[in-house]
Amino acid sequence: ISVDLAAAGLGQSTVVGIGADPVVFTSVTELLELFENDLATDQVVIIGEVGGTQEEKAAEFIARRMTKPVVAYIAGRQAPEGKRMGHAGAIIQGGLGTPQSKVNALRRAGVPVADYPLEVVELIQKRR
Repeated sequence: ISVDLAAAGLGQSTVVGIGADPVVFTSVTELLELFENDLATDQVVIIGEVGGTQEEKAAEFIARRMTKPVVAYIAGRQAPEGKRMGHAGAIIQGGLGTPQSKVNALRRAGVPVADYPLEVVELIQKRR
């Protein structure tokens, strides 16, 4: 997605990869707060994946506190239910952490969610 953004002439002031570890030292919500307060940040793109609850928690923060536009893409939406995704962070618990629960939470928070990676560029261009 970073390459697609650059090809479309959209710069990136900061790119952060936090992985999907079961013990998280910096959460997506903490990063969103930093971006909200960063003068160089105009918009935020969240790229999430199956498992964990980072995106659902981020959606709550976005709904309450974010004033900057946010768009998202959730990878693994086509993975068959019950499919082991290969790392400890890809755990689905209590109906949270599924691709659809993440998409639903983000959309309820007013975040457009791309259906495919290249659509992220289109969503950002619409929000400019």
